[in-house]
Amino acid sequence: MGEPLLKNHYLLLATLILSGGIVLGLTLQGCQFESEVPNIEDGTITTLPLTPVPSFNQTQTQPESSEFYQGSDQDDRSFWPSFPPPSIDPATPIPPAVDRMEFDENILVWVLLGSNTEPPFNGQTKAIHLVFINPRFSKASLISVPGDLYVYIPGFTMQRLNTAYAIGGIETLRLTLAYNFGVLPSRFVLAHPGDFQWLVDDLNGIEVTVFQPIPDACGGIHPGVIVMDGTLALCYGSYQDGSDEISRIQRQQQLLQLIFQKLTQDGNLAQLPVLFASYQGWIKTDFSLPELMGFIPLALRLADQNRVGYFMIGWDQISLWEIPGHSQAIVFLPDQAGVKSVLENALAFIMSPSPLTERVKTLEAQLTAASEATATAYGQRMPTSTPSPAGTPFLTPTLTLPGYP
Repeated sequence: MGEPLLKNHYLLLATLILSGGIVLGLTLQGCQFESEVPNIEDGTITTLPLTPVPSFNQTQTQPESSEFYQGSDQDDRSFWPSFPPPSIDPATPIPPAVDRMEFDENILVWVLLGSNTEPPFNGQTKAIHLVFINPRFSKASLISVPGDLYVYIPGFTMQRLNTAYAIGGIETLRLTLAYNFGVLPSRFVLAHPGDFQWLVDDLNGIEVTVFQPIPDACGGIHPGVIVMDGTLALCYGSYQDGSDEISRIQRQQQLLQLIFQKLTQDGNLAQLPVLFASYQGWIKTDFSLPELMGFIPLALRLADQNRVGYFMIGWDQISLWEIPGHSQAIVFLPDQAGVKSVLENALAFIMSPSPLTERVKTLEAQLTAASEATATAYGQRMPTSTPSPAGTPFLTPTLTLPGYP
C-alpha cells in the first residue's frame, strides 16, 4: 500500500516555469523500486526482469579544469566540456558519452531542480526537469527525468542522477546531463521543500481534475474536480503507490500545467517582483529579476493553447537493475536510444510553428490592467519606496507588452 511522502518532497513545479521565472518545487522522497511495476495502459501489474550488467566499454576521458561553463543563454554555443574519469570504481562499466544534441542557436535549454533538504544544505535532487524553449515560435517542451536513473557522474562514478548536485553542485549536474543526455543547460533553478505549498496557497488554491483516485491517502481523493490548497496539492503530487513513479510524475505534470496557467491569467505576473523577493532567500538560480521581467511576454505566449509539450523518460526508456552487493537496491538503467528519441521528440515539438490565438491578447490586456492597478495602489499607500528583504527599494515596474504576430 502506498503512502504520501511529505518530509522530503520531490521537485514538481515552478513559478513562471517556462517563462524563466522563479521555480518553486515540490519534492518527494523516492521509494525503493521493485521488480513489479504497474502497466500504465490497463492498471495491471507486469513483472519486469532485472537487467543484467550491461556490457559497456570503459570510457577514456581527460580531466577537466575546475573552471566550468556557467554562462547566459547568449554565451558561445560551440562550447562543450570534456569529462573527467571516475574517482571511484563503478559498480557497472561506464557507458560511452552520448553525442551532443544539436540545437538551433536560438533555442534555450534550462534545468529545473528540487532538493530534498532546506538551505544551506545540498540534498539530493529527487527529480530533474529539462526545458527546451524556442522564443521565435513561442513554444516550449518540458522533459521530466526520474532521479533514480543510474548514470555516470563525471569525476565520480556510476550513481543515481539525483546525487549529482549534492556531490558537486550545479557544475557536476550540468556535466552529468551533458555526458548522459547530450544536453548542457545554460541556466538552472533549484527549489527546496515547502516552496510548493506556499505557491499554491499564494494562488488561493488550484482546481484539479482528478483522474487517478487516491482513496487510502491524503484524506481520500476521489475522481472529479477538487479545489486543492497547498497541503492537499502537495499530497496529491507526492503520493506514490508502490513502485509507480510514472503515475506520480504524470500527476506532477498535471499540477505544473495548472499552476503555470493560473500564474499567467488575470494579470498575476504583475506580482513577479513581489514573488521574486518573497522566495529569493530560498531558491537558487542564475536568473536576475530584470531578466525574468523580460521573459513575461514570452510567458503569455506560452500560455496560449497547446504551446507547451510535456514529455517524460518513462517505463519504455528504462530497465530495472539491482546494484551488486546492495540487496534490494534497484535503480533505473536508461536505454540511450529510447532517451534520445524522447529528447528528439521534445525538440521537434518546439521547432514546429503554429499560429497564436486571440487568447494572447486577452492575457496581455489582463496583465496591463493589473500592472496599472498595482502601480496605482502602491502609489496611494506607499508614497516612499519600501525596503525589500535584501535591503533594496522595491518599485512596481510599468510593463510595456509588444503585440503578437
